[in-house]
Amino acid sequence: MTEHIEKELADFRQHAKSIGMTPQEYALSLHEKNQAIKSVLLENSSDFKSFVSEYHEVLDGIIRYKETDAKKSSIEHSRLIQEAAALLSTTSQDPRLLAQLFQHYPKGIEGKIEELNKPTS
Repeated sequence: MTEHIEKELADFRQHAKSIGMTPQEYALSLHEKNQAIKSVLLENSSDFKSFVSEYHEVLDGIIRYKETDAKKSSIEHSRLIQEAAALLSTTSQDPRLLAQLFQHYPKGIEGKIEELNKPTS
C-alpha cells in the first residue's frame, strides 16, 4: 500500500513539474477546480440543467447537420464536422467537464452565440 501511495505522489509531483507548477500550486489548483464544480452542481443546479439541455441541443444540431448537409459539402468539411460531433459527444458524458463549460458560459450557449454574433461598432 505504501509503495502505491509513494508512486502516486511521485506521479503527482512529476505532473505538477511538467506543467510548470509546484506540487502545492497544483494541489491548490485542483482544489479550486473541485470547489468550482461542486458550486455549479450544488448552487446552480437549475441553471446547470438548462445549460446541459442547451449543450445537447447544439450537439443534436451538429449531428443532424453532419448526417445531411455536411455530406453536400467538401469531404474535408464533412470530416471536420464528424470530428466536432465526436468531440462534443465525448464531452457530454463527463459531468465535471460540463460543469467547467457552464462556468465559461454563465449566460448559456445561446447567450454566448448571440454575444459572438453582435456586430462590432
